[in-house]
Amino acid sequence: MNNRVIGLGLFVCAFIVYFIGLFPEVGIDSGKYAAVSRYMFESGDWMTPHIKGSPYLHKPHLMFWLSSLSFHVFGLSLFAFKLPTLLFSIGSVYALYKMTKLYYGKQVGELAALLYATCEMMFLYHNDLHTDALLTANVVIGVSFLAHFLHNKKAVNFIFGFVFIGLAMITKGPIGLAVAVFTVGGHLLLKRDWKNIFNPVWLLAFPILGLVLFITLKANYNNFGWKGVEFFFWTNNVGRIQGSFNKGGKVDGDMSFYLHTLIYIYLPWSLFAFITIGNHIKGLITKKGSARFLRPEYLSYSLVVIYTLILSTSAQKAPHYFYPVTPFLTMIVAQFIYKSVEQDKNRGVIKWLLGARNIMLLIVWSIAALVLTFVFPTGSLLIWIPVLIGLGAVIYFANPKLDAYKKIIVPLAISSIAVSFIINAHFIPNAFKYHGGIRASDKYTELAADDEDLYTYKFRQFETYFYPKKISSWYKEKDDFEKVVDNKNYWVVTDEEGYEDIKQMVPDRITYEEVFNHRLISRMSGEFLNPATRHKTFKKVYLLKIE
Repeated sequence: MNNRVIGLGLFVCAFIVYFIGLFPEVGIDSGKYAAVSRYMFESGDWMTPHIKGSPYLHKPHLMFWLSSLSFHVFGLSLFAFKLPTLLFSIGSVYALYKMTKLYYGKQVGELAALLYATCEMMFLYHNDLHTDALLTANVVIGVSFLAHFLHNKKAVNFIFGFVFIGLAMITKGPIGLAVAVFTVGGHLLLKRDWKNIFNPVWLLAFPILGLVLFITLKANYNNFGWKGVEFFFWTNNVGRIQGSFNKGGKVDGDMSFYLHTLIYIYLPWSLFAFITIGNHIKGLITKKGSARFLRPEYLSYSLVVIYTLILSTSAQKAPHYFYPVTPFLTMIVAQFIYKSVEQDKNRGVIKWLLGARNIMLLIVWSIAALVLTFVFPTGSLLIWIPVLIGLGAVIYFANPKLDAYKKIIVPLAISSIAVSFIINAHFIPNAFKYHGGIRASDKYTELAADDEDLYTYKFRQFETYFYPKKISSWYKEKDDFEKVVDNKNYWVVTDEEGYEDIKQMVPDRITYEEVFNHRLISRMSGEFLNPATRHKTFKKVYLLKIE
């Protein structure tokens, strides 16, 4: 089997697993974005995102526009919510291939696309959807167009480059433009390409970006005045970095956070990345003169170094913030692997890569075995058959008689697809069985009449704004809930404290009561993963009907 046939098969399998990930439930931030998209879809107000009935400022419009449009085509569903971002990301895989091919050749471009498409971050954040996935897709596509513009000076590449950078900005703010500046600007500076740096053509980017940003900025101004415009350009991105906006979390002061985060979000290629970085640092020390850091491109290096330093010193940190780094890191890793293995036949590096491969295979398949036989044991053939086929393929392609390139890359790509299949098709659906807010919302949808409203009291999860057949109204304090407590025939989702309050307020009017175990899937722990101790991690969520 030639590399192209194998690669095509791996891409098809990866895309199938992506598709499976469009159906599992979502919570926390992803649940919030789904709720905002639902409100936009049902209200018909495309100018102003809303959450809890109030204008929502924290993220710009693009994801909500795309998901609302998808709801109009496919109906209100998780599949429709997640699909548009996935399509953009698939486009970014091709854009990464084209950009890498431009500088390093077709084979390296194909390898970069494969590594990027099969890293765990790509699977994870198209299931648990974050705006960083759409941001990254638009950045990669935009920078790819700009790289081709620098190469051939075609106006169409310039225009599309800044259109997609503009789309990145109306996904998550000016960070989309900043990433493009770090990549292209850093590339030109390190190339000492003063002619292109001072080319007045860059001024034409401003009207293009202005056209793309106009509606978002107008909506922010209409709803919040100049504070809304300031929030877009400064507070939402720079404020997080400075810690003046939304600071919090135990990892905020951890300078090494993204170093150890890379280990799991870049599975199964994490150790390859560290080997690549180590060899590049070694080259800086051992090589002399201009050969020390002579590269066809510096787009990838500029972004990886500058953006990682900014993220590491930021006052707010989260794994998904690292997403824009991964495709550009992949360019570096792919070029190093291909050069070392296929071109130089470097036995020392090949030995290191094979050793890293074996460690990663052990980790990935240990995770697979643990999930399927201990955490959520299953006898389903629909799960086991694809996994066992994948394991058989890994054993075949790990054959020592095969050429080094195949046995280094293919077993890990298959393993990543297999474990991501387990996560998307088995682990996440089972874990969400313990999300009390979603389960209560489903029961309300099943039992409530069309004219019976849903309230949430004290218990505050964005899922109750997306999953029930009617969007819930949230009441934080007892004084607030007392304003509606005398209404007739309504339902309430609440926590243990709220349950005690309601029993005191309407002791004789509760005609239905059901208790659900509740655990946020984003807060995994050893106790939760162990079936014997899982019950200790649960809180209680109540669904009540008040006559």
